[in-house]
Amino acid sequence: MVSLTFCYALFGLLLGVGAFNRAAAIGGARLTAHAISSKAAASTTARCVVGNAIDETDMPVLTCGNCQASYPVSPDAIGEGRKVKCDNCGNEWFQTAARLNALPPTVELVEYPEAMKKRVEAGLPAVPAIGFRTYVGNLPFDISEEELEGLFATYGNVVGVDILTDEDGRPRGFGFVNFESEEDGKAALAALNGETLNGRTLTVSEGRPAPPRGGRGVGRGGRGRGDYRGRGGEG
Repeated sequence: MVSLTFCYALFGLLLGVGAFNRAAAIGGARLTAHAISSKAAASTTARCVVGNAIDETDMPVLTCGNCQASYPVSPDAIGEGRKVKCDNCGNEWFQTAARLNALPPTVELVEYPEAMKKRVEAGLPAVPAIGFRTYVGNLPFDISEEELEGLFATYGNVVGVDILTDEDGRPRGFGFVNFESEEDGKAALAALNGETLNGRTLTVSEGRPAPPRGGRGVGRGGRGRGDYRGRGGEG
């Protein structure tokens, strides 16, 4: 059985592979785990592998379905199939080389985040899901997504912020803030609807789930392309 360890997560550019080496990949020894992220999201904090490190950017990866730890691995190490174990969470499964996945060009491997480790240890999903979506209208045009996130994070765990823009990249004056907890999202809605921000009165209401595809928007929670206004909208 291949034992997988030194967890990372899938975020984007190959980073922090630690003790991973070619012999380990082919011989079935412990592998370094990663996390997957978009290159844009990870580029500010990620550190690239340099020196005599093996270039694993062309290697496929296997991902633990429980904690989302991902491991670059040679198909030769898996062969026609074998049992593998994630040392990050103890999950075991049968893996075949045919079910390994190539990394898309828009993502890279980064060191498994401490925040994800703590969530797994607490019995929570490694990646928080959206439990409540708030629509925020009449936004100041100069507000950043970081500032908007900071305002709403007072009320709970924010898992994504999207300020929608037009075709020229200019803010359209509305967006969405996603919470992990429905209770926290409703608390933020009740507290912030009608509040003044940079001279403008915010309109905060419950937003419907975003469709899989749509217009254009860029956001910290998933860089959503979406002209989807939920309830109401400015434009």
